[in-house]
Amino acid sequence: MILFISLSLNAQNKVGNFKVYNNKIIWQRIYKKSLNINSQSITLRALGFSSKQSNLWIKSIRGAKLKVEKKPNQTRLSVIDIYSIPKYYFTFGWFFGIEQNVAPRYIEEKYLFKRKLREKFINKDAKIIDEVIQNEINYIISFNESEW
Repeated sequence: MILFISLSLNAQNKVGNFKVYNNKIIWQRIYKKSLNINSQSITLRALGFSSKQSNLWIKSIRGAKLKVEKKPNQTRLSVIDIYSIPKYYFTFGWFFGIEQNVAPRYIEEKYLFKRKLREKFINKDAKIIDEVIQNEINYIISFNESEW
C-alpha cells in the first residue's frame, strides 16, 4: 500500500520531460552526446496548433531560460521559468490599439496546484508544451551546427 501511494504521488509530479522541483515546473532532458549549445534565454512559439489543441496560455507562450550542463558525451538541458504573455487589445479604430496586461504568467500559475501538476497538464497540455520546447531546442542546435 505504501508503494502504491508513493507511485501515485510521483505520477502527479512528473510527466514526460516535465517534473516539479522546488515548487517549479521544469523541463529536463539528457542527451547521450555532446551538443553545441550554451545556456541562454529562449523564445518559445506555439505555431501550428489549432484552437482545439491548445488554450490561451499555450497560444501566448513566449519564452524560458535554458540551462545547459555537460559531462563527457552527455548534455543535460533544463528549461526553467517557462512563461506566457497574454495580450489583450483595446482598439480605437482600425490602426490604433492599447496593449494591456503584458506581465508574464509563469507555467506554475497555470498548471501547479498544491505542489502537484494539474490533471489537464498531465493529460493534454504537457505534450503540446514539450513539442514547443523541443522544436526551439532543435532549431538552436541545427542553427549552431550549420556552417557559414
